[in-house]
Parts: sequence; C-alpha cells; structure tokens
Amino acid sequence: MALDERQWQLRDLVLGPGTVYRVMDDTNPFATTVRADQGGARAWAHGGWSGVEWQAERVVPMTVLIDVGANDVGAVIDARHQLAAAFRASHTDLPLTFRLGGREYLLWGRPRMAEPRTDLLGLGRAFVRCAFVALDPMIYSSVEHEVGPVGLPTWTGGLTLPFTAPFTIGATQTGGIDELTNAGTAEVGLRLRVDGPVVQPRISITDPDDVTTSLRIDLTVPDGQWLDIDTQARTVLLNGDLAASRRGQAVGDFPLLQPGTSSLRFAAAEEGDGTVTVLWRDGWW
Repeated sequence: MALDERQWQLRDLVLGPGTVYRVMDDTNPFATTVRADQGGARAWAHGGWSGVEWQAERVVPMTVLIDVGANDVGAVIDARHQLAAAFRASHTDLPLTFRLGGREYLLWGRPRMAEPRTDLLGLGRAFVRCAFVALDPMIYSSVEHEVGPVGLPTWTGGLTLPFTAPFTIGATQTGGIDELTNAGTAEVGLRLRVDGPVVQPRISITDPDDVTTSLRIDLTVPDGQWLDIDTQARTVLLNGDLAASRRGQAVGDFPLLQPGTSSLRFAAAEEGDGTVTVLWRDGWW
C-alpha cells in the first residue's frame, strides 16, 4: 500500500502519523560510511594509505515512541509486542519502506533490535530503540519499474544481408528498442526476463553518455522457456532455476542502468518471437 508522508513500514506494521508509533526526528536513513579493505600507516612516509574503498552497510537507528493516548499499560505492551514482531530476526533481506518529501523509498536489509524503556508505561507511553541494517546500502524507489515485453526487431524495405545477425541497408527497424529511465543518482542493476523462442539473445544498453554495454547469451531458448538475468548479481538462470545456471554462456558485460534515460536494444542471431522484459528501481546513495 502507499504510505503517507513520514510513515514507515516493516513487514505488515506501519509506523508514523495516523498510528500509535511515532518515529522520532533522530531517525536517519541517509547516513553512510565507507570501508577500506586495506589500510594503515605508511612505512616510510608521513600519513597513511588506503586500498580500494566501498560503501559499507547502511545502519538505520530508529527511536519509536509508542503513545496509545491513555494511561493504559496493557495497550502499550500490546503495541510493543507488535513492534517487536515486526523487528524480529529474519534469514532473508526484508524491505523497509518510508515516505519523505513526497517520494517513497526502500531499503533491503535485516532488523537488528527493538529495545523498550519502561519508565513511562504508567503514562501510556514507551520509548523503543530499534535498528535496521541495510546490507545493500543503496536506497531504492519503492516502486519497481517495468518495460516490456520488447520483441525482436523486424525490418521493412531495403536490402537484408544473410550475416550472423540481421544486417540491412536502407531498411526501417520496427521493435527491439525501448527507453529505460533511472530517476535516481546512482547506477542500479536490471532484472531481465528473456522469453523464447530466441537464438543467442543479446541485450544492449546505451547510457546517457552514449556508452554501450552489451550482453549475449550463447544458447537457444525454446518456446515456453525463459532466462532470468540479474545484471547486479551477474547471474543467468534457465526458467529461474538456481540449479540451471547458464552463466557460462554469457558473453560481454552485464549492463547497469545509469542515472537518466538509457536506450535498450534487444536482438538475436535469428528473427523470431522472443521477448525481453526489464525490471528495475531508481537508486540513490
């Protein structure tokens, strides 16, 4: 469901305006830190040195005030139980969504704690310290965009030459092209679903700086089967089966979606009825 301004959601629990859970102003989902895999003092010079640096996990400490509006200790404790259930441990990453400035964001990670104070229980209130750790530090749009299915290109008019890939002179292309827009400020991965029948599917992304990245899968996808491609994780799965990896047939680079509007091109070694569907989220640091 869509959240109201300054509301948060973890699992099925909504926090913020209109609920008994007030998220205090010291809650900050935007703080980041950097990790250096190697570093230390210089042996023969002043200062220090650092190796390759990456964004560290994003830690979101949260202070929540439970206020049931009455001197009802039982109601406060019941609300605490609901909050603790939302922040219980998880063996998979969960979405933490929040709406600020009219935009709804999403973090992927794990709840880490829900520590209540009991000194205000008699007044129908309780402060709870919570924490959420986004193992993927990227902030995403809560809305996942989808383009497709995009079919293979066809040509009308002109002269078609029988090369490995269709090559035409003076022809007009129909299909096989679309646009993808990342409204964020950071590059993000793409999820691609290639449905057969298609021979040696190829996906190319031309970013706003006219740099093209292309990926070709050297296999034939029969009718009724498909490939799931994750360009961030660099995986290629036949029919979404983890035991049916086709990563070894991937040739080229796995494209990422840069901020702005990029062009998608879908092609194959032979004309056919294959399609590609693209899914992504906007991304920010």
